[in-house]
Amino acid sequence: MTDTVAPPSGLGGCREVGPGETAAVSRALGADRLVAAPATEKLLQSGVGGGADGRFFTRGGPDRSLVFVGNSVLPIRGERDDLEMLGAAVAGAGFGQMSVHGRRDLVNGVWPALERRWGPARERRCGQFLMVLDRPVDRSVVLDGIRPASLQEFDMVLAAAASMYAEELHSDPFAVGAGVPFRRRVARSVARGRTFVAREDDAVFFKADVAAITHDIAQIQGIWVRPELRGTGLGAGGTAAVCAVLQDRGLTPSLVVNGSNTPARAAYRRVGLVDAVDYATILM
Repeated sequence: MTDTVAPPSGLGGCREVGPGETAAVSRALGADRLVAAPATEKLLQSGVGGGADGRFFTRGGPDRSLVFVGNSVLPIRGERDDLEMLGAAVAGAGFGQMSVHGRRDLVNGVWPALERRWGPARERRCGQFLMVLDRPVDRSVVLDGIRPASLQEFDMVLAAAASMYAEELHSDPFAVGAGVPFRRRVARSVARGRTFVAREDDAVFFKADVAAITHDIAQIQGIWVRPELRGTGLGAGGTAAVCAVLQDRGLTPSLVVNGSNTPARAAYRRVGLVDAVDYATILM
């Protein structure tokens, strides 16, 4: 069965991908499966149709260019002129300001048009790397006691998540919508079994979230160690434990790290993760 291609309908020939283009979208995502994991999860769960979990945009068809807009903007492929036009199309599609992330060159291609509409970024992290664990995790590093958080531990997990958010993004997660959106995101991750923790008494001292899962990739984010325990090996041990669980499920673990975060990069290398993609994130 061949795809049914929708005609150009928007700015510069940009348009939203139609349901008849599932195969083309799948090809595009499969060609960059590490970076495209959040978009691939959306495709697997609900197809290419627009909805609360995300929309796909293209100029010239998904085999030529593709951008996924979910909770953030993720450019998948495209030449510079395609990305420039897609950035303008996304900016004009009624989305509020949101972060942009992905391969460094693709982010640099889509961002100028978004910046013209949304204004300057709060922070640009252009020296990141997407790391991948493409060999068995070093089990000698694995920290005991790492497990999925339970809903009964929600308040403890929320406190850890809020601490990391404030430290990482330099803003208050409870300032938007009285904290309701943030609480919902944390609760959803816990309910889906995607937040892993270790705790002592009534406090979490390690946390990590699995942000996206496809048929073969798991993207980890939100790795946090209580500040007074940093430098003790808990970051490497906890990350190794989460990676071991994911590998036991047949998944390849990956994560994004700031190039300037030397301790974190060293910890992840001890687990066995290696740099795979030059990455960038633009925070609004």
